[in-house]
Amino acid sequence: MSEPILAPEEIEALMAEVGTSEHADAMFAALPPIKQPEQVEKFFFAGSDEDSPERYPMFVNLQERLTEMLDEQWKELFRRDISVHVQELASTVYRDLITTDTPQVYFVFEVEGNGRMMVTFDTATIVAFVDAMLGGDGESSENPQTLSPVELRLSQRIAEKIGNTLSNLWKPVQPLTFEIYKLDYDPQFLAVTSAMEKCFSTNFDVKISESQIGKLGIHYPRPFLEPMLENLRVTVSDEPTETDTEWTDALMDRLSSTPASLRFELDRCQINIGTFLALKPGDFLPIKTKANDPCKLWIEDIPIFKASPGESDGALAAELIEPIHSGGMS
Repeated sequence: MSEPILAPEEIEALMAEVGTSEHADAMFAALPPIKQPEQVEKFFFAGSDEDSPERYPMFVNLQERLTEMLDEQWKELFRRDISVHVQELASTVYRDLITTDTPQVYFVFEVEGNGRMMVTFDTATIVAFVDAMLGGDGESSENPQTLSPVELRLSQRIAEKIGNTLSNLWKPVQPLTFEIYKLDYDPQFLAVTSAMEKCFSTNFDVKISESQIGKLGIHYPRPFLEPMLENLRVTVSDEPTETDTEWTDALMDRLSSTPASLRFELDRCQINIGTFLALKPGDFLPIKTKANDPCKLWIEDIPIFKASPGESDGALAAELIEPIHSGGMS
């Protein structure tokens, strides 16, 4: 066996004089050439795992269901078709939600165990809602910057209705009770969440009339949704499933014993605020229903029967005439 060209001591002395980067260059120089791809596309690590509402199928489904619920409720309030549709789903920083040039009304709701979330309307839409509640055409011809004391007070009723709607909307996912925490048109002291917190936002267009399209926003801070995120990841399936008759029978038994609030409504009328404030005992309201015209029997917010007022055993009563919905049964 031949002698090595360099002794170990000589190799060690030479290596001590070679820098770290020269070591690396020497190693790569000894490797065979690596074939390079012809085209390399950029990859952005920051955006690859960005959380957004679209990643949660159940959340998206809830927003579609909310559209249907609001359509039905507001059609009754305005007494005409009101078109509500989702304009966008977005993940938005809270600070950006309250930094806007458009005058808005902010409804802050609180849910025990989850925290606070926010619903926003442009001010003109709230004015249109109040006008409809008072029997008007339900439109805002101006561009209001704030609300009057009467409008602000009636906005509380709008907030209560929205809170009930949201509670019903979330019930299949997780029972939540939305309590109104604050109502204001100044966002400075809303205290919903921290300024840089991400929110899952759903922005709706509300077509009130041909000349007025309102804006509605539903905004959930990420910490608010955190306890429910796994449930919201569930994919909603449209495939038909077999009916569990035992479960259906049990459900019908429970429903049969559930109390329901019925309302018999003679008519509605339109008066201005001055007349409303001047009302006193003995005054008559100018309703248009004639003595023999049928009225409506409601269960909660759904009309179910046409009925006429009458008397039974000395007490006022409503005689059912015909169902309004196919679900109405005598």
